[in-house]
Amino acid sequence: MAKFFNFALCFLLIILVALDISQVNAQHRCTKILNPKGCVLSDCKKECFQIYNGNGLCSSGGTIGQYVCTCVYNCNLD
Repeated sequence: MAKFFNFALCFLLIILVALDISQVNAQHRCTKILNPKGCVLSDCKKECFQIYNGNGLCSSGGTIGQYVCTCVYNCNLD
């Protein structure tokens, strides 16, 4: 009887997880360069949050020592 109960419980958990996975609506992440000429982290974070409700960060601009303000935010690609 205990083996049957364990089997039924495992089966039920597998079904519940499978049903839950099919309902996941993943959000897409987009990036946008807000200031290509330089980056002050506090200003970058503030501007990104105000415009896109995202997270601003200073990332490499391609040249040694050059940083750009990059905004990462949730977006829809529909």
